[in-house]
Amino acid sequence: MDVPGVTGGADDAMAWAQAEEQQEKLLEELKKEVKAELKDVGVLRKEAQITVPAKVIADHMEHNYSELMHDAQVPGFRKGRAPRRLVEKRFGADVRESLTTSIVGQSFFAAVENAEIETLGDPRFHITTDTGVQLMEFDEALQHLKLPETGDFSYTCEVEIKPTFDLPKLKGIKIKAPEIKITDDMIDEQILRQRKNRGRFEPVDGAAETDDQVIADIMLTVDGEEIRKEENESVGVRPTQIGGIPVTDLGEVLSGKKVGDTCTAKCKIPPDFERADLRGKDGEFELDVHEIKRLAPEPMENFLAGFGFDNEKEAREETAAQMEAQLDQYTDRAKKAQVEQYLLENTKLDLPEEFSGRQTDRAVLRKVVELQQMGMPISDVEARIDELRTSASEEVANELRLGFILEKVAEELGVNVNDEEVNTEIARMAQLYNRRFDRVRDDLQSRGLLKQLVEQIRHNKCIAQLLTDAEIDTTPEKKSASKAKTAKKKTAKKTVKKKTTKKD
Repeated sequence: MDVPGVTGGADDAMAWAQAEEQQEKLLEELKKEVKAELKDVGVLRKEAQITVPAKVIADHMEHNYSELMHDAQVPGFRKGRAPRRLVEKRFGADVRESLTTSIVGQSFFAAVENAEIETLGDPRFHITTDTGVQLMEFDEALQHLKLPETGDFSYTCEVEIKPTFDLPKLKGIKIKAPEIKITDDMIDEQILRQRKNRGRFEPVDGAAETDDQVIADIMLTVDGEEIRKEENESVGVRPTQIGGIPVTDLGEVLSGKKVGDTCTAKCKIPPDFERADLRGKDGEFELDVHEIKRLAPEPMENFLAGFGFDNEKEAREETAAQMEAQLDQYTDRAKKAQVEQYLLENTKLDLPEEFSGRQTDRAVLRKVVELQQMGMPISDVEARIDELRTSASEEVANELRLGFILEKVAEELGVNVNDEEVNTEIARMAQLYNRRFDRVRDDLQSRGLLKQLVEQIRHNKCIAQLLTDAEIDTTPEKKSASKAKTAKKKTAKKTVKKKTTKKD
């Protein structure tokens, strides 16, 4: 924390320690003094009206000025010798701004602790603007929240909360050991995946097709009012979200469009949109198409040369050998899916019928990391993201449930993740995408996925521990009579063919 008028304070360990101590003192005081009225505004969402008494503000304002008087440097006066009125005049705005940040943050924590609720993420604040009441994040809201000169200080915010539920029995989960065989289709898919990872989006002259990327100027209007306008935005030709607003028919609207075309897509403003007066209303996006791009997988000849293969047959044989060597991973993945299904089916957990943007993002980030851990091409990952954001509500619900359940499992089992485990997983992902370690790590960091990767590793460790304590049935599946008969015929044909070859 920077202390107004004090040089070097931010780098001084003692100053930091004193600031932290003051914050803890403020929190404990606010737990006794703060007033909060909480009400449900949806499943797992609460609205809080929080009031901080004037005396708390006045006492801490006085304390901050007293601390500042000893070290303030004002031109014309020795350090700490300037009159109080000059210190207030020179640093008053900074002192008030700093105290506002502390009061808002600590009063929220105090209200939450007093109410004994566990929150998800930071609150969003109700701020009145020229266009009505908007929901703003903490940093943006601070530009509008001001401590009064006299009287109590009040504000309203919304916060999402963690659900409360009981875990099912975690030991002795019944698991069927899967039988997995590498097929020609799986080999084809793996080679195409690698070619996509090494491919790129290239401009096309023709009409847009499903999963193309369209570069367009986009304008949102509601009731004829222009709400926002963005230039040269990239959107997929499929159902997607634009600025947090689902546009379910965007794929149909953009399909067939060419550069220079203008089109419109209908939308419904979501329940947690920043402007409260627009929530639930019908809106319309207008898109002016500037460019169309299509993913071109790396040409087969370049792919073969890049990996040192002489021909496609050799590439297929090597890919098959690698997949056979990784058969345990496919088997573990299938077992993991059974554990997840058991947890979902045996945990009673209520979720809202309509998800907020934050809830959807939480589920999406979980899925994104999982898909990237599997090496799925980024273009395919983005398509799955759009599907989750717009139409796969049941899958979003399951991803949210699994996130909550496995977090509680991790707490019960005492599972944690260290830096070495995170770096090992990033290195593995870098190998899958044929990229440098630092590039992959920076990409995860910039996209806000690094924290989710840590959670995913933690959840995978939980599942591995549950599998250790599971009852795994390794009995081979019995083939039906018809399947056995078909298999016999195929074996007989192969035998005849081999004998004929020998005769020739």
